[in-house]
Amino acid sequence: MKRQRQWILVSVLALGLLLALAAGLALAQGPEPPEGEVSVEGEVSAAAAVDSKTPVQGRLTDDSGNPLNGTYTINFYLYDALTGGNLVCDDDQNNDVPVSNGLFTWEIWGDCGSNDLTGLQLYLEIRVEGETLSPRQPIYPVPYAFSLRPGAIISGTSDGILTVRSTGSGDSDAFVAYAGGTGEAVTASATEGVAVAAFSDDYLGLQAYSYDTANDHPGIFGCSADSSGTCDPYRDDNGAGVMGYSQYDYGGYFVGGTSADGGVYAEANYSLGMGVWAENKGGGAAVYAEGDAAGGTSHIFPTLYLVQADSAGDFVVGSGSIWGTRYWRVDRTGRGFFNGGTQASGADFAEQMAVEGEEVDYEPGDVLIISGSADRMVELSVEPFATAVIGVYSTEPGVLAGAPDTDDPLEGIPVAITGIVPCKVSAENGAIHRGDLLVTSSTSGHAMRAEDNPPQGTVLGKALGELAEGTGIIEILVTLQ
Repeated sequence: MKRQRQWILVSVLALGLLLALAAGLALAQGPEPPEGEVSVEGEVSAAAAVDSKTPVQGRLTDDSGNPLNGTYTINFYLYDALTGGNLVCDDDQNNDVPVSNGLFTWEIWGDCGSNDLTGLQLYLEIRVEGETLSPRQPIYPVPYAFSLRPGAIISGTSDGILTVRSTGSGDSDAFVAYAGGTGEAVTASATEGVAVAAFSDDYLGLQAYSYDTANDHPGIFGCSADSSGTCDPYRDDNGAGVMGYSQYDYGGYFVGGTSADGGVYAEANYSLGMGVWAENKGGGAAVYAEGDAAGGTSHIFPTLYLVQADSAGDFVVGSGSIWGTRYWRVDRTGRGFFNGGTQASGADFAEQMAVEGEEVDYEPGDVLIISGSADRMVELSVEPFATAVIGVYSTEPGVLAGAPDTDDPLEGIPVAITGIVPCKVSAENGAIHRGDLLVTSSTSGHAMRAEDNPPQGTVLGKALGELAEGTGIIEILVTLQ
């Protein structure tokens, strides 16, 4: 005679634990860390991790309600709906389940695991000897599972062992962690992947506070090294908001996207504070900056841009130590102060001046005289012993004065009025020897050897090289007299 079997689901312990774990964290309250200590009610110690198997208990009777005895094939299935729906996982292994006085206990294993229990409502279907018992039974969290107990361990090999999600509106935090004493609110490590990933649709992805009145523990500490022993000494360095240490690469690495204002923004509101403090104690550079923006019409995208709002302040100061002796500085007006002097690649001082005619008709090394056509203008020398001689077209001036700060091509040419400069010379008044006084010649734009006692105001400078005949270029010392 065919017997109708009935069953009563008594409890589903492990399923309830994992379901409540995800739900409980998502319901955590407290959008802002409270002032003072946070207490943990019902605190317990855990000697071992909770078993990940799913125990199921039930009662099996015949159609008359008499409890059954013996061994029966019972299979278990989890669905996402009371009827129909999708099969989430199953324990379909023809389990030989012992039944005594109608009672049975079994642990679901099979394909059901923590990856299948995400906090969504599930329903358990049981089949005995191939017969499906109905209705399916909803899975509820048990009281123990309403809080993740201290010492609990969630372990697995999948990507995303624990996901905590808040779907509320407003200030709905997905995860809040507190630590008392000298403990860490969150400690995470990863063998190869990301230890902690935090996302927010409309606010902060990650927020951390450190109420350390001693000012020597950061709000967030990140470390990349071979071991925690290498990292730990650095986490007690200072009370920074964010502190990073790396054994092999950058202590902190920040990248701004194509629409971001920048990779790093630093602001200090203390009168003696530093917006950015950079040190290199290993002998390398303290700051490295690289830019690739082309110069615009106002030079607004240089590799380093300095802004000094105080008119009495300095743009930059060079010193041997913090607040120590200043060796050089550039003040707010652009004036430079250099204790050891300056050194440039060029060897002459030049003035930027307009030219008579077309600039293309002039070449570096040309001897120039003051033009009579306009103020601050020069032209090529064309006669000997010109008293209007002013200098030489500079090849590469060490200092260029009189040039405006502009992106447009400079008008005029640099005229060396003192210092060493290459100069066009002619031997028309005899061979030129080192130390000879030089004056203008009849050859356009050339200097020649002066005679003894040249007229006052005609000397261009002194020869530093020699020319036996013809014309050529030698270095001269421009010393107008």
